[in-house]
Amino acid sequence: MMHPEILVVVFFVLLTTFGVVRRNRIFFNLGYFLYGLSVFAAEINQYLEIQSFSHLLFAILFLIQAILSVPNKLPYDGGKLAKSAAVKIFSCLALINMIGVLVPYTSPAPDITFYLHTAMAIYPIVAMILVLANKIPITQE
Repeated sequence: MMHPEILVVVFFVLLTTFGVVRRNRIFFNLGYFLYGLSVFAAEINQYLEIQSFSHLLFAILFLIQAILSVPNKLPYDGGKLAKSAAVKIFSCLALINMIGVLVPYTSPAPDITFYLHTAMAIYPIVAMILVLANKIPITQE
């Protein structure tokens, strides 16, 4: 049976997908931010219920994801500093979600979360390739 919360999380993944396809950093970051907060809330809830330390660790990881992806409207100038920061942030987002893929059975969440984490692990790699290939539009201040 599909949990109603999963539909909300699927929306966050679709929001991120839209951000990747349109090369729009605001939607990309918003999707990751909301996804990170939703997993954080679910894992904290599990931690409070069963006091399993692994749930606390996953909650902290996805809180880090939310912090790394806080949406902002800062212009992207394509400079070395912006590229360097983007590569580091995208690497962290991919790694955090890869952990969600590799350890899928720590939470009682439905099996679909495996596929959601997989998509969320691939998108930052795509974004990193776009940044390094100068395919992200430059914005003027």
